[in-house]
Amino acid sequence: MQVSISKISIALFFIVSVIFSTIYTPQAILPVLKETFHISVLETNLLLSGMLFVLMFSTPFYAPISNRFGKKKIMVFCTFFLFLSVLLSSVTSNFYVLLFSRFLQGVFVPGITAIMLSYVQEIYPKSHRGFGMGIYMAATSFGAVIGRLLAGWITFFYSWRMAFLIFAILLFIAFFAMIFALPVSEHETINKRVINKDALFSFLSNIKIVSVLIIPTVVFFSFMAISTFATYHLAQEPFNLDASQLGNIFLVLLLGVIISPFAGRYSDIIGRVRIIFLGVAVLILGIFLTLSQSISLVIAGLGLVTIGMFSVQSVTPTYLGELVPENKATVSILYQSFFYLGGCLGTFVPSIAWEYYGYKGVTILCIILLLFGSIFLLSNILKVKTNR
Repeated sequence: MQVSISKISIALFFIVSVIFSTIYTPQAILPVLKETFHISVLETNLLLSGMLFVLMFSTPFYAPISNRFGKKKIMVFCTFFLFLSVLLSSVTSNFYVLLFSRFLQGVFVPGITAIMLSYVQEIYPKSHRGFGMGIYMAATSFGAVIGRLLAGWITFFYSWRMAFLIFAILLFIAFFAMIFALPVSEHETINKRVINKDALFSFLSNIKIVSVLIIPTVVFFSFMAISTFATYHLAQEPFNLDASQLGNIFLVLLLGVIISPFAGRYSDIIGRVRIIFLGVAVLILGIFLTLSQSISLVIAGLGLVTIGMFSVQSVTPTYLGELVPENKATVSILYQSFFYLGGCLGTFVPSIAWEYYGYKGVTILCIILLLFGSIFLLSNILKVKTNR
C-alpha cells in the first residue's frame, strides 16, 4: 500500500502543480504582453481577471456533473481540453484570440480544481488523508510559483509563445499521468443533487457566514492585486527589472508551501480566528513594505504578503466547515466562488487605481478592503458572543 500511496502522491503533486501553474502563467510577463500587443494595463490584466471571472462562475457547475459521471472522468476530460486551450495561447498572434483561450482555460480549470479536494479525500486511506491534503496544498503553492517563474524565464530567453507552449506540453503529460497514475475513487457516490439550494441561500443570508466568506475574498483580492501590479511597479524606475528577474521575484511564493501546514497546525492550538486575523495583519505589513524603494524590502514585503495569504486560506475552509458541519459540500463551493471572485476583482479593479494613483493607489485600496473585512468579521464574532 505504501508504494501505491507514493505513486499516487507523486502523480498528484505533478498534476496539481501543472494545473495551477496555468492560472498564473501570464502574471510575470504582463508588461511584455502589454508592449507586444500595444494595449492598456486594464486590457492586459483581462488575461488574469477575465479567466478568474469565468473560473468563478464555472466552479459550482462541476460538483453535480462530477457526481453524476464520475470525478476522474471529468478531470481527465477537462485536462485534455485545458491542454488544447493553452496550446491555442501559444500559437496565436492576436490578443483577442489569446484572451479567448484564457476564457476557455477558466472553463476547464475548475473541472479539476473544484473536484480534486473531495477526490483526494476519497483515494487516500483514512490514515493518510491529512498527508494527501498536505500534498495537494503544497502543489497548489508550487504550481503558482512555477507558473510565474518559468513563464518569466522562458519569455526572457525565447518568447512568451514558447512559455505557453511549454505549459501546454506539461499539461499533455499531466493528462496521461491522470489516466494511468491516479485511481478511480472506490468511494464516490452517484448523486445528481450535491448542492442544496435551500442551504445555499440560507448560508448567504447568514451574516456570520458571509462575514467569514468576505475574508478569503479580500485576502485573495489583495494578493492578486499586489503580485500583479508589483510586476509593473518593478518593471519601472528605479528597479527596471526584466522578464526573467520578475519571474525570479515570485520564488518568494514558495513560502506558501512551508507556511500552509504550520498555519493549519497552529490553528488547532490557538484557534482558527486568531490565525485569520494574524494572517491579515502580516499581509497588511507586507503591503506596506512593497512601497519601499529598496528591492530587498519589496521582496521581503512580497514574502509577508504570501505568508499572510496562505495562512488565512489554509484555515478559513476548516473554520467554515466547523460552522456548518452538516453541509460541507455546499459551503465548500461557496468558499471557492468567493475566493475566485476576489482574484478576479483583484486583477481588474486595481487597474483603475493604477491608472490614476499608481502603485500607491493599489496598496491603499487593498489595505482599506482588508481592514473592512477584518472589522466586519470581528464585529459579527463579538455579536455572537454577546448574544450568548
